Amino acid sequence: MLSGSDVANAVLDGADCVMLSGETAKGQYPVEALSTMAQICKQAETAIFYTKASEELIRMTPTPTDDAHTIAIAANSAVQSCHAVAVICVTVTGRAATLLSRYRPPVPIFAVCRDRMIRRQLHLWRGVFPLYFEAQSTDWRVDLYDRIRYGIKCGKERKVIRDGDLLIIVSGATQGYGATNGLRIIKA
Repeated sequence: MLSGSDVANAVLDGADCVMLSGETAKGQYPVEALSTMAQICKQAETAIFYTKASEELIRMTPTPTDDAHTIAIAANSAVQSCHAVAVICVTVTGRAATLLSRYRPPVPIFAVCRDRMIRRQLHLWRGVFPLYFEAQSTDWRVDLYDRIRYGIKCGKERKVIRDGDLLIIVSGATQGYGATNGLRIIKA
């Protein structure tokens, strides 16, 4: 079983997620153990200096970067520069959301996708709140804006986003896989 300091150190070392060991999960108090672990993680995250951590991660990234990496780095910089409260990421494969998470923005990433398996996988990434959105329109552009609005709606329901807050939108400017090349700053 991991001790509280092991959990805290894992978070401080940059772990995206932690999990209960088999014996703890099957023990007499798995819910209490999970609750305690969550509290430790939240407390440890308050000790992270996100700007410095992000700068270090960017410095260690080999260059030149591809479009998706460049957008993730730029989105993180935009979050810090304009004090955005969240990132809304429209993703097909989940890669854009994982890259955003990699650079540790100090705000939640609402990753809106249409694949339930991708949504489940994104739960393992730090700061990512995956949202499943069932397509309402066959028109790609209409669907894109519907997904952005859905991400904003979910952020408001979670009391992260309020009217007038600045948001960073990451999406593709064209339809398809691997097309993440768009970054916008909008007001909710």
